[in-house]
Amino acid sequence: MVVKYDYKVYEFSESMRGYELLKRLGLNPEEHLIIVDGELYTEDRVIKKDKEVQIVKVTSSG
Repeated sequence: MVVKYDYKVYEFSESMRGYELLKRLGLNPEEHLIIVDGELYTEDRVIKKDKEVQIVKVTSSG
């Protein structure tokens, strides 16, 4: 899978759940959204290895 986050591109050769991906990247699941091929994924959903993934940091303007 190809993962884009913070102007960087990461590649992983296996499928994994969203929370596993965030953990590998050292990201807090409460602060990031996972978008797979334009669709919002929950962190427990499996992301297949052939997908394109965008990680988006959630910010509050409080």
